[in-house]
Amino acid sequence: MDFKAYKQEVFQTTMDLVAIDLIRMSSGNISSRLPDGNIAITPSGVLYARLQPEDIVIMDLESQVLEGKFKPSSEWQLHTEIYKALPDVNAVVHVHSRYAIAMGAVGLEIPVCNIEIWEMGGPIPVAPFQIPGTREVGLGAAKLFQDRPTLRSLLLQNHGMVAIGKDLLEAYQNAYKTEIGVEIYHHALVTGREVRVLSPAEIQEIWRVYRQPKESE
Repeated sequence: MDFKAYKQEVFQTTMDLVAIDLIRMSSGNISSRLPDGNIAITPSGVLYARLQPEDIVIMDLESQVLEGKFKPSSEWQLHTEIYKALPDVNAVVHVHSRYAIAMGAVGLEIPVCNIEIWEMGGPIPVAPFQIPGTREVGLGAAKLFQDRPTLRSLLLQNHGMVAIGKDLLEAYQNAYKTEIGVEIYHHALVTGREVRVLSPAEIQEIWRVYRQPKESE
């Protein structure tokens, strides 16, 4: 199988995340599930300023590297455990974004107080802290996603954020929307005023309006 196109997609998504300042230096990691069941994932320890498409690593779900001169991301088990648990997920984005780390550090679940959090299937939970780079990080995240099928992102306590999607574009957008939604909630808290959370009835109505079939013109 020729992996060139898939490597390019992961590389481009990585560069897009750098451009919107969700990742920097070599923090965070991005992967995509391939049609053959293997994954393309960013390498470990390579600065994004020096990353090239050919540096993306191809590996299977059991850690065997199939193609690439670098080791896969140290968080590869976060990605593989999510893929094993969620067959409809084909992309995982893990970022060390500022507001996600800050809110995760205080263990603060993000309520549905804006459309961005609603779109992620909020409220957005915080997965209990696990040592980065271990299988436990992946197992904890995968279980939260399994338990809440509409959830598209979550915070890792003292660690960052994970967003998932049916493809790289969706996972990228979900990571961005999550960080924006979390940032908005943070700014609202700073005012000292009570943050208004959308009621279940309002959330249901938003679902109806947003998801209803478009009338044909």
